[in-house]
Amino acid sequence: MSDPGSNHARESAGPRPGHPVANPLQTMVRRSADVLLVLLAILAGISLIADYGFYLSPALASASEVATTVVLYGLLAHLIARLYATPGHWGYTRTHRVEVLIAALIVLHLALPGVFESAVRLFIPALPAPDVTRLYVALSQLFVSIALIPPAMRYGARMASSAVQPASLIALSFLATIMIGGALLMLPRATHGAGLSSLDAFFTAASAVCVTGLTVVDTASTFTFTGHLILLGLIQIGGLGIMTLTTFFAFMSGGGGSLKQFSTMKELLAEESLGRIRSVVLQIGGVTLLVEAAGACILYLSQDATHPGATGIFPSVFHAVSAFCNAGFIIVDPAAGSHMLAEGTVVPVTIMALVIAGGLGFPVLISLARSVHMVLGGAAPHRITVHTRLVLITTALLLAGGTVVFFLLERTGAFAGMSADRQVLSAMFYAVTARTAGFATTALASFSIPAILVMLALMWIGASPGSTGGGIKTTTIAVAFVAIRSLVTGRTSAEVFRHRLPERTLMQAFSTIALSLAVIGIALFCLVLVEEHPFVDLLFEVVSALGTVGLSMGITPALSPTGKVIVMALIFIGRVGVLAMVLALSRRSPTRRHTFTEEAVHIT
Repeated sequence: MSDPGSNHARESAGPRPGHPVANPLQTMVRRSADVLLVLLAILAGISLIADYGFYLSPALASASEVATTVVLYGLLAHLIARLYATPGHWGYTRTHRVEVLIAALIVLHLALPGVFESAVRLFIPALPAPDVTRLYVALSQLFVSIALIPPAMRYGARMASSAVQPASLIALSFLATIMIGGALLMLPRATHGAGLSSLDAFFTAASAVCVTGLTVVDTASTFTFTGHLILLGLIQIGGLGIMTLTTFFAFMSGGGGSLKQFSTMKELLAEESLGRIRSVVLQIGGVTLLVEAAGACILYLSQDATHPGATGIFPSVFHAVSAFCNAGFIIVDPAAGSHMLAEGTVVPVTIMALVIAGGLGFPVLISLARSVHMVLGGAAPHRITVHTRLVLITTALLLAGGTVVFFLLERTGAFAGMSADRQVLSAMFYAVTARTAGFATTALASFSIPAILVMLALMWIGASPGSTGGGIKTTTIAVAFVAIRSLVTGRTSAEVFRHRLPERTLMQAFSTIALSLAVIGIALFCLVLVEEHPFVDLLFEVVSALGTVGLSMGITPALSPTGKVIVMALIFIGRVGVLAMVLALSRRSPTRRHTFTEEAVHIT
């Protein structure tokens, strides 16, 4: 198997014998081209934000169109410069095929504008000339955006090759995305009316990036289509993770990766083999697109014309992505949303399936897909790992147990008046959505205290590692149970499925449990000091935020500014992970070459 870092090694180790060497002029041109690309990216960003974020006067709109044209020609100049600066010239086209293809499309777009206008007129003869111009500009901006994706993804992939430890890299990437998302949500065209305050904008961005779903404003009525597009992008980015996305697009655009980058992705994805990182990342991207597209198609075909607010392609795509990423955001009015989730069978079942798929985690999904593919191909399925078994068994037990408990507790309460099959479906829906998804069909105030306690437990446990959900994770609670069982039965090691669990795994599980309970206690104490809401409501808010669930007793919009900041911090910690957050803030101790003598400490 080839070294995954070989591409980077060839780039950084200098030219090899027999290969052309860049002369000083080519080196200067390459550096100038890199500077030009940065300037073009800045100009393109300003133009796009101005066009889609602000209401421009005719003069400013015309200036933005000129800027877009300048960027298009500048991108072509950048490609030509890189072709010249690459020894052998055409070697650049072999390693950057996507960018060359985009450049060819840009050339056709700029050289033959009349073809575009004729095509538009052919399909829409009555379209006014100004609208044709706007379509042309929009197409130009689309080319600009697509052309800037490959270099941006390569830059993000290089970040994964930095010396920063993975836990810190995750935290910083989420924080940076929240800052950018909050700024975009404050744009005038992102919201109706007077817009959002900075605190509410960053709270909403944090909730979207951390796929939580807690909101301080009504998502349907507050945001415009532009705002909903921004939220969709933030949810998708947050659900998959910044490093996974950047590495996926870097691979898709033909780029390689360094050994450090592969090592970072190995730790982020919990993958055992460096050689499989590329295929795993591509599989993650493929599985995500496939599942979300299938969900969107089912939701679109199941639309109810009596609630037009919930119909259309975009709402179907948005809710499919929101469900798979366990975000819980809904962009339709409350009446249409309740009807969409509480009536019929196809839509709630589809939402539950998407939530479960996203919550299982990519390692499990890929493992299952690989087994199915091998079985269909006539081969024996590959070995199911202990991790996959624990995730599937724990998830099944939580879903089945939650369904039974909710049905028994609420059949004469929150589910009263429903038919028996609808009660079972509602109980199952809450057993699914309470584990980090955050969709709701019934006001939580109508649930009994015992049901709320069960919901708190499910929110605290959450989804599985490597998934789009939060919580302490299903494997954490499973490993803790195995360790306790081993202790009670007198075994000297924690064993499951004829395998012994490493001591480090046990330490991580119990550390995660202890840290999460500590964070819940500290945050709850702080909220009690600054808020006047009932204790149970505050506890529910804290656990929901830390588990990135999004369910609420209705107090989120009424929180004080200090309370919102506390909940934002919980959302961030919950998405990054309490243990990962501690690792990101701590310094690693140097590896010792010796061990100390062992001495027992009395525990009981």
